[in-house]
Amino acid sequence: MADAAVTGVLRGNTITLDAPVPPLEGRRVRVIIAPEDVEVSLSNKEQAHLWDEWSRQGPQGPLEDEGEPEFP
Repeated sequence: MADAAVTGVLRGNTITLDAPVPPLEGRRVRVIIAPEDVEVSLSNKEQAHLWDEWSRQGPQGPLEDEGEPEFP
């Protein structure tokens, strides 16, 4: 039998599925719980490291003012 991926809503220790699944009565199943609306977030340390790396080797090279006057 093929795997079935079904979404649902978790409340306490009860999961309400959005759609029926193939008959699995009495069979061992694996349940993986992961939020659908995952946002990627970096720690402050990871973000600082990546920003420093980009500022040194960004897509257009190092950041330079190219002799232009600075804004006050």
